[in-house]
Amino acid sequence: MKRLLTILALFALLLAPSAAMAAAKPGGVFRIGIEASTNLDPGFVTNPPDILIAMQAYETLVDIDASYNAVPGLASSWESADGKTWTFKIREGAKFWDGSPVTSKDVVWTFNRLRDPAVGTPSVDLYANVTEITAPDDMTVVFQLKETNPEFPADCGEYHGGIIPDGTTNPAEKHLSSGAYYIKDYYPEDRVIMVKNPNFNRTSADGTPLGLFNEIHFIFSPDIPGQVEALRGGDLDFVGMLPFESVEAIRGDPNTKLILGDENEQMVIHMRVDGDRIASDVRVRQALKLGTNQDDIIAAVRPGLAVVGNTTPVGPPYKDYYLDVPPVYDPAKAKALLAEAGYPDGFELRFMVPTWAQNAQIATVWAEQMAQIGVKVDINMIPSDQYFSDAPDNWLECDYGIGPWGTRATPVTYYNLAYKTGAAWNGAHWSDPEFDALVNQINQEMDRTKRIELYKESQRLFIERGPSIAVYVQKASAASSSKVENLTLGYAWITTRFWEAYFSN
Repeated sequence: MKRLLTILALFALLLAPSAAMAAAKPGGVFRIGIEASTNLDPGFVTNPPDILIAMQAYETLVDIDASYNAVPGLASSWESADGKTWTFKIREGAKFWDGSPVTSKDVVWTFNRLRDPAVGTPSVDLYANVTEITAPDDMTVVFQLKETNPEFPADCGEYHGGIIPDGTTNPAEKHLSSGAYYIKDYYPEDRVIMVKNPNFNRTSADGTPLGLFNEIHFIFSPDIPGQVEALRGGDLDFVGMLPFESVEAIRGDPNTKLILGDENEQMVIHMRVDGDRIASDVRVRQALKLGTNQDDIIAAVRPGLAVVGNTTPVGPPYKDYYLDVPPVYDPAKAKALLAEAGYPDGFELRFMVPTWAQNAQIATVWAEQMAQIGVKVDINMIPSDQYFSDAPDNWLECDYGIGPWGTRATPVTYYNLAYKTGAAWNGAHWSDPEFDALVNQINQEMDRTKRIELYKESQRLFIERGPSIAVYVQKASAASSSKVENLTLGYAWITTRFWEAYFSN
């Protein structure tokens, strides 16, 4: 009898929907507190709000999971025999929210736009290796590369790659997308309202339809502590990248959930090094690095929620690719290098700091550290939406600035976007032929063992003469209402998709 009951129970489980499916309750308005968005063109998203919004609306050809693996997205599969010709198959039944089908022509048009220097998206360098994109049929896309690229599928998951319809003339205003939600209304000073895509046909691993909320509202506010209080008071349902003080408040609140994750999110100080600027002297750059104490900054700003990096874009989450060489803190040597460079009494620098998260605290601690080596830091706070725009003193033009670098699927992406000569996001205006050569080799090397060594060699060079300081690598720290279920962070919190989340009551 006991054996029969066991068999019947197992049979019932096979017939019944999964626990996750039974628990998932569609409906409701999911409210997110975040700073103002500045650009809703998926090819030009820059700051966290832009990216997070784009991730809800647009499908990328390939998705990147929490372990940095390339997994099916809009493409159901892909293959390459030589690392130069890559063939992708589009998922059957994919549609934009207006009901029109997503075809290979849309993918071709999107990627040709992303790689067109005349358009000037930040992905131009990333896809410079692509020589031709063709669509043999409505469901097949073929990329032809000039050189081999073992990680090309991951490149196709880069968050600028949201697929838009063939021939879209103004993607910043025409938000026709195929993701779980679409942009219905945009009020630049207030919010973005997103609505469920009625034609979205993707499901989770257990068969649950994705996109369970009726609407998602991104509510703009530069006041993160205020956002947290709104979350705790029930007026918001999610807040991302919390400062330390807010994390502690969330831990003890039964009405909220703390969500942590490992990622390569970095706060980076960059120095312009072109022309006759002071930081064009590598000794000055070395001095500023030697005068920066990452441990003290972490202790002051994110204790327990960040780790020391090696002052390169490649952080510990990249495992084998990471060069585990802790930064050296040596104020005496820093002062000596400044004197050798012609600044025995130090110098003054104008530091542009966007009003985002804990930037003001970081700037204050760093200014105190710089004072110990004779460098006076003039802190200038600037609204984040101006810093990440074409306004004066924006992040690509200021001599010294700080900002977040979100996690990328592959670390060479940072190099291609921000540090190669002439790269679209090269705010430091750095040019180093030896570094460029290493990056080109990383982009092409099919042998993983050789690629690991190339990565480490590039980091050694960057530590020696690179134009930026990664002041720390932070853990993702977000929070939701306690009634939100099945919400997990993406490989970077700004790539989180709320497609599987739902309200428990």
